[in-house]
Amino acid sequence: MCGIAGELSPKGLSPRPSGFYDHILHTMVRRGPDQEGIYLTDCCALLHRRLAVIDPERGRQPMTIGPYTIVYNGELYNTEDLRQELITRGIQFQTHSDTEVLLQSYITWGTAAPGKLNGIFAFAIYDANQRALFFARDPMGVKPLFYTQRNGCFYFASELKSLLSFPEIEPEVDSRGLYDLLFLGPGRTPGFGVFKNIFEVIPGSCGIFQDEQLNI
Repeated sequence: MCGIAGELSPKGLSPRPSGFYDHILHTMVRRGPDQEGIYLTDCCALLHRRLAVIDPERGRQPMTIGPYTIVYNGELYNTEDLRQELITRGIQFQTHSDTEVLLQSYITWGTAAPGKLNGIFAFAIYDANQRALFFARDPMGVKPLFYTQRNGCFYFASELKSLLSFPEIEPEVDSRGLYDLLFLGPGRTPGFGVFKNIFEVIPGSCGIFQDEQLNI
């Protein structure tokens, strides 16, 4: 189990106090007690807490290849099949991790990559050239992924408490959220994140955020 979070603001990230992203990482420490990492540019922040299993040193995240950077929580059951297929296409691997296989799959097949994955996953990949964020969740919905938008910015996280650590996101519960809490709990309406204007990526779905536009 790992934890991921991040924000993308095409107009530039809001100024953050010292230790801000460390605090968000701390909210996910139970999901990934072994390692943590931050990828930060003028408009994008990607955060990762890792439970290290495969290739602990070289499989660190966020992982960057060219303009692409990934944060990933999950396990691919067809890692070796994908690796061999990519090798036949001339891809040279630097690690034994499924993270690199997943990232190279996206670089090779683009938005069609999730359809080639057999596993449980939630991930986000930032394209620095296009200033775009692609994200996806496994068909069974085993790995969680929540998101919201505020003033042209996109935020995501494995857990609600991590998402609510961004000061732009108010923990407001409306009548729909109360219904889920009081009548459905511990279940929830599919795709709904309890708090107002916070959503969960529907299992088997993916999306792209670019130029302040979100397409699921």
